[in-house]
Amino acid sequence: MSLLCIAHRGGPGNDLPENSLAAITRALNSGCSGIEVDVWHLQNKLYITHDHRLGRVASGSGALWSCSREQLDNARLDNGEPLPTLQQVLELVGEQCLLNIEIKNANAADAVIKTLQEQRATTGGSLEHIILSSFNHHELFRAKRLLPSLKRGVLLASEPLDYAACATSLAAYSCNTAQEACSRAFSEDIHRRGFKHWVYTANHPDEWQRLEDIGADAVFTDHVDDFMAYRRARES
Repeated sequence: MSLLCIAHRGGPGNDLPENSLAAITRALNSGCSGIEVDVWHLQNKLYITHDHRLGRVASGSGALWSCSREQLDNARLDNGEPLPTLQQVLELVGEQCLLNIEIKNANAADAVIKTLQEQRATTGGSLEHIILSSFNHHELFRAKRLLPSLKRGVLLASEPLDYAACATSLAAYSCNTAQEACSRAFSEDIHRRGFKHWVYTANHPDEWQRLEDIGADAVFTDHVDDFMAYRRARES
């Protein structure tokens, strides 16, 4: 089976908070190919969470950009963890697997790149395993200017008339598309342009099978253990 398994939002499954250090730790132990997390630049700090508001997965309320540093630091996930920071995730994951960092808000690329460069300088390691993705292509363009060698994943929620053409100007590594807007023709165009095709978010065997059939390279899934069991069954 050729599909890589990327733990979407850390791979929470049904029992752990998404984008939590606990979920990421379990995903690391699963043998998955990579982990995906969401990053916001707020109050001069890089927080790992998906939603633009507190309340669904973290305690508190209000739009993130209107929250104080104290509110953000005091927010708690269901398992009691505070919102992780990008630095904590980098230290936890190390170079054990691929790490897809999705930028959620504007004007975050500079801080993310600075943190990645500091991590590389501190550890003496590589950034080869890092992929920076975003629906905000301006942020990816900024990242390309700041650190051209860093892999970039262009996020697309639809199937554009020109397919993956936008990824060319961004010198992307991958085109990360929604499975609802995913076809064999789209996948073939992505590959013809020299990019990997990663697909979000697929959580069921029939979806994994379809994505394999159309030629996708990787799948983002919330249910890492289920996917790994599916892959083992396919390979046996």
